[in-house]
Amino acid sequence: MLEELSFLLLSENHIIKPFDCEDEDLNDFLFEEAILYQKQMLATTFIIENKERTLGFYSVLNDSLQIREELFPSKTQYKKFIQCLIPHPKRHLKNIPSLKIGRLGIDKTYKGKGLGSIILEGIINDAIELNKKQACRLITVDAYRQALPFYERFGFQYITNKDEQKDVRQMFLDLMLLQ
Repeated sequence: MLEELSFLLLSENHIIKPFDCEDEDLNDFLFEEAILYQKQMLATTFIIENKERTLGFYSVLNDSLQIREELFPSKTQYKKFIQCLIPHPKRHLKNIPSLKIGRLGIDKTYKGKGLGSIILEGIINDAIELNKKQACRLITVDAYRQALPFYERFGFQYITNKDEQKDVRQMFLDLMLLQ
């Protein structure tokens, strides 16, 4: 099944095959905005397709996790987070270089078949490879509530618990833990 798939960089002249991930925002992004983001150098989108359908897509962009005290319930939690992430004298760094998963969608016909995991493993490997040319300490994502368990399985952590009642939560994966 997976051997029939093509993983492609979305290009302006590419015709996107039918796709529906049952999320209107993600569907609209793929069909109406992904190329514009690419032209403006705001995000790079990759699509996964077979002969009939687009089965998934993801967009990535450079990011910087800005660690601000107001994200944390207390100054103690803020300091603990900084010490865990940067356990050396460079704790004055408050912007951690990152790769952000801007969008990730799987067609409803392919959900639960492991394609999301394959995509995320590829993103993680790309981020590790990126470190050979430029620093990338973290992978970040603003995850929809229904996707939280998926990212948790890969070791993503919550930046703060202040957003735990929101529909979207900020998460990160520390690539140093994978070395």
